[in-house]
Amino acid sequence: MKTYETLYARNWLDGIGSGIGVQANPGDIAVVDDPVYPGRKVLRVSISKNENFSKIANGVPRAELLFPEPVRFAQGTDYLIQWSTYIPADFAFDSKQAVIITQIHQGKWIGGPTVALALLGARYALSERGGQSTANVSAGKWLCCADKDRGRWVNWALRYVADEKGYHASTQLWKDGRSVFETQGVPNAYLGVQDAYLKMGLYKSGWNSEPSDVDRIAMLFGPVSVSSK
Repeated sequence: MKTYETLYARNWLDGIGSGIGVQANPGDIAVVDDPVYPGRKVLRVSISKNENFSKIANGVPRAELLFPEPVRFAQGTDYLIQWSTYIPADFAFDSKQAVIITQIHQGKWIGGPTVALALLGARYALSERGGQSTANVSAGKWLCCADKDRGRWVNWALRYVADEKGYHASTQLWKDGRSVFETQGVPNAYLGVQDAYLKMGLYKSGWNSEPSDVDRIAMLFGPVSVSSK
């Protein structure tokens, strides 16, 4: 049986790296010591509502990393993405609007990400889009319970086989080794997209225009790897 081969991996020991795109204000993404595992480096990502985001991408509040080639998701290829998140013990959850913490971005298409993992209130939310419209969620699920994850690392794994028609599509998510989401045969790529890419960090699109419970968000992100077969 064919096994996954690593395409890309970062452990942050030597910093963010020159090849990674940064969409953030200065200081919002930094490499820091892991609060749990001595000797390990992790990313600290934070955003504040009073920041000026006008010069960051399309002006939407965010602090995200864009992973470079060879992290590109072509349709029909079987990918495995592994990463980890850490919600600080003093983290305040926002019950009024979501913050995306990891996403597969749809290349040149404008609209919702193909796959997005978000926080809304004390729950995680996974959404999946594909086919002819970026507006419609083709599949999604609420995942309980993010408030129990404060102060500890959560290990995620996403298996992603993209297909704009859905015939061979597969999206599977594991949380700490336990399957929490799975779809088969559901469109999970946009028409003609062969260069979707990985983004990680904080993205809060409605912060400037919609009610919110929080003025500041900060999380940690651990090592990341992308494999294919």
